[in-house]
Amino acid sequence: MSPDPHFSASRRAFLKLPSQPEIQRLRPPWTDEPLVAARCTSCNACSEACPESILRPDDTGRPEVVFDGGECTFCGKCAEACAQDVFDTKRTPAWPMKAEFQPGCLQDHGIACQVCRDICPTSAIRIDLTKRPFGRLRIETDACTGCGACLPVCPQDALAIVHPKEDAQTA
Repeated sequence: MSPDPHFSASRRAFLKLPSQPEIQRLRPPWTDEPLVAARCTSCNACSEACPESILRPDDTGRPEVVFDGGECTFCGKCAEACAQDVFDTKRTPAWPMKAEFQPGCLQDHGIACQVCRDICPTSAIRIDLTKRPFGRLRIETDACTGCGACLPVCPQDALAIVHPKEDAQTA
């Protein structure tokens, strides 16, 4: 067995804690991480005003979007409830997030499942029947609002809301 070139037996290497990966949080529409970090007072008025109950305080008390049963309807009640200048409602689109398929989609494994397509309010999830035998689901990024309606209904958790890739046309 050859030695690991990245291993160091020094005391310093042994005592050094591994760095924690940076957590990417989903912030509410019309905001971003810098706005929330600079202006949010953690009052939770936006979370309490959210009719879909998808805004929750993170470990720092700031609002985070959690899609575990609802979707963002972009109603703007979170922005109306905020007394600080955290939300920029002039932003178009409200946020750049889009849905993206992750490994594990049942359709890719030959099991006909289109629950996400059925629930998508903008019909952004389409089926590509050129992929045999069952077709493949794809997301039209121009139609996707990133509302998250598709996330809680996926039986395999094969969808995520992510920042769109610069060069991607469809996910």
